[in-house]
Parts: sequence; structure tokens; C-alpha cells
Amino acid sequence: MHGEPGVVFVDGSWFLMDRNGREEFQTGPRIPGARFFDIDDVASKGPKLNPKDLPHMMPPADLFAASMDAMEITNDDHLILYATKGCMFIHRALFQIQAMGHERERVHLMDGSLGDWEAEGGTLDKEPTKIFSVEDLDRTKTPKYQSTSAQNVVDIDEVKSIIANESDVDTILVDVRSKERFLGLVEEPRPGLRLGHMPGAKNLFFYTLLDEDDPTKLKPKEELLKVIADAGIDVNTDKRIVATCGSGATACTLANALDICGRDPFKTCIYDGSWSEWGGEKDTPITNDKDA
Repeated sequence: MHGEPGVVFVDGSWFLMDRNGREEFQTGPRIPGARFFDIDDVASKGPKLNPKDLPHMMPPADLFAASMDAMEITNDDHLILYATKGCMFIHRALFQIQAMGHERERVHLMDGSLGDWEAEGGTLDKEPTKIFSVEDLDRTKTPKYQSTSAQNVVDIDEVKSIIANESDVDTILVDVRSKERFLGLVEEPRPGLRLGHMPGAKNLFFYTLLDEDDPTKLKPKEELLKVIADAGIDVNTDKRIVATCGSGATACTLANALDICGRDPFKTCIYDGSWSEWGGEKDTPITNDKDA
């Protein structure tokens, strides 16, 4: 499919600590002509947009549009996202691009990693390259790309309202962190956060949605349906599902899994600040294992 007009490959690799997707892309290899979507860079940053200094928060529409221009991506392009071997977090880039207004029908995830591409005979570009940073963009120019404000995203005030309104039967909170983190039995990977979970939230560890042999891929639909049902979640519920995680990345894994299982994607949201925000506040309601 590479080389067809309007088809753009996008590497959305991101890692929590042990690797750097941006550096790996710049060093190579990569799919020839591919762009790199950096969820940490194309994000709300600085005291005005992100006073709590939360990781990879959704960007304002004009910043996203300017970044797409810098990548020479148009609204009409068909985007195929992929990740390098071992990446478990590609779904954040996928969700963000869709949430910021690129037509869902024009955004797809490659079934497999860059390693699978090579194994199937796909060509590779192994020359070093340099990726732009948003700080270098000319934000005074009117972008060609047409973006929207982030859709299907909720903030801390909305989550507080959901929890405070116990009679609200129209929203289901789903925390996709591990059971140990959900119950507050282990420390969070980000220091200083309180332990536990939001009152009333269900728990579905995002890793159980991934292929055991290749975490860049989701399990087959039939297996996803079982994992989600075992967590007490009805894929076809008319209730809104709000997914939350550590930093707003793996919540997108559940959002994509629900989409694949046939759920209306516009009835699924993510809490962008997730536990990085919720657990960092002094007054947010929290339940832990001692309270269970």
C-alpha cells in the first residue's frame, strides 16, 4: 500500500521508561516516507495550557493542525499507524489523531509491528533523520490542516461530577491499570501519587487486551469480547464508558478494543489527566484495598 497517493504511514511508538520512540525513529529503521507522531510533543505544555504539568495532554486544535502541516499530512490522507516491536502504547496516538478530527475512516492501525513489516518483505529506511519539535513551528501562520478540539475526552471536573452524582446511571468508569495499582497495593510508577482508585470504577487491566506474543497488537475480537465481559462490562451498553489509566495512554487501548468489538466509538471517552492528575490531588475521592 506504500506509495499510493494519499497514504501516509505514521509511527506512533511511545514507551513509559525503558525506550524512547522518538530517538529510535530518528536513528532508524522506519517505513520509507513515514512520519513520527510524538504524543509527548504534540501536546498541551507549559503553565498556560498545562499548569499541573501532566504528561501528553491533548493539544489545542491549532497546535495539532500546525503539527500535521509540519508532517505534510492533509485531512484527505489515509493514515496507517504502526509501532516498533514491543510497543504497548500505540493506541494513544491512534485515539488522539481521531479525537482531533481526522476522519475515523481514514485512520487505521497496522496489524503488527515494524518487525512484522520487515519479515513480510517490506522495505526499510535505515538512514538517520530529524523530527520537528512543536517549539520550532511558526504558530502565526494559518494552518492548512483543519482540526477540531479534542472529542471524546473528559476532564477532572466531569469525573468528579460523575462520582458525586451517585444516581448517575448513564456513565461507567473503567480503570485499566493493573489490579495491584487499582487496589492501592503497590506504589505508582510516578512518585508522589496517592494510591487506590476512583469510587465506583470497574477494573480491566489493559494488558489483558493485548496479544501475549506481540503487544503491538490487540487480541482477536472474540477474545476481546470475553475479556471485556469478564470485567463486567457490556460492550453494547447505551451508557457512556469513560476509560482512565495512569496518564491517559493505555485508556486508549480499551477505547480501541471497544471500537473493534462493535461499540459506537462516540459513546466511549477517556479521562485525559487520569491517575497522574487524580492521584496528585489532595481532595479527590479515592478508594483503596483497605477500604474494600
